[in-house]
Amino acid sequence: MKSILVWIMMLAWLPVAAYAEHDSFDKMGVVPPKTSQLAPDFVVKNLKGQDVKLSDFNGKVVLLNFWATWCGACREEMSSMQNLYSSLGKDGVEVLAVSIDRWNEDRIQKYVEKNNLTFPVLLDQNQNVRKKYHVMGLPTSYLIDGEGKIRGYASGARTWDSIDSQDLFLSLKSNDVDLPLVDQVSMLKD
Repeated sequence: MKSILVWIMMLAWLPVAAYAEHDSFDKMGVVPPKTSQLAPDFVVKNLKGQDVKLSDFNGKVVLLNFWATWCGACREEMSSMQNLYSSLGKDGVEVLAVSIDRWNEDRIQKYVEKNNLTFPVLLDQNQNVRKKYHVMGLPTSYLIDGEGKIRGYASGARTWDSIDSQDLFLSLKSNDVDLPLVDQVSMLKD
């Protein structure tokens, strides 16, 4: 009898959890993909000249943001990205800012220092990563879950440190909706 009750509770909970995630997506203007797919991996340099791979962040929720120093809308959202990173970084949320500035490392470094950005800023000077992600305008952001799957896409500036945004990232962190039903039921028993 107890297991039947757990199944009923679980089935009733699933649509609510899925709706809550999509409600957060709607509030932030994030478009979920029609089919879930792995985010294309890449290797680029950071501002210290070290190689960084997207796959280095497996297990974390990632805001992958494409930007440039000459882009006004990009600069507009940077402080909210920093606030998001400061607030949720300890909870497994990562911000990766991929600059598509061509050969302007000094300008990028000065911008990062002036604005006290502490999240990783990556250099895509040949724009190979931009092309992999089919980025046509700036800023463009992808939301990637801990399993490395693209969960959403946003074109244009956002307020990434809002309550709605934080709810969105935390919903991506708790991937329970993606677990097989048997695993979800066993979690309820624990």
